[in-house]
Amino acid sequence: MTDESALRENMMRLETAKAQLEGLSKQQDLIQLAIEEHVKARETVKSLAKSASGDELMIPVGADSYIYAKATDRKEVVIGVGSDVSIQRNAEEAEKILDARVEELAQAFQKVAEMAAQTEGAIQELSEKVQKQYEQVQSGQMA
Repeated sequence: MTDESALRENMMRLETAKAQLEGLSKQQDLIQLAIEEHVKARETVKSLAKSASGDELMIPVGADSYIYAKATDRKEVVIGVGSDVSIQRNAEEAEKILDARVEELAQAFQKVAEMAAQTEGAIQELSEKVQKQYEQVQSGQMA
């Protein structure tokens, strides 16, 4: 393999690694948003569980918007379980489900962060290799 073809191959590998890193960064952003959404839901469920009948609550409806509602004696929560299926659980059970989901999402975030760190390391190595190869190709052409 010539110096130039090795340089081209490593440059392509470098661009691929950079694209992978960008994809991992987007995944991290999406996971972080999901964590925030689940934490907000958990806090709302906690408020419901602690409320007495007639208490006024602020219920998040998305996009940093809330509605006021009055609590009743009923403390059930309808919670999604996937595939557009929802179940009704009491507030304590719903809180545990949301806690488990936050933990799962945090673990997923950590795995993606580790993959991103590995990819950043590979990018650094490839960048240095490409730089050296470029310098070799340039000095070979000047001779």
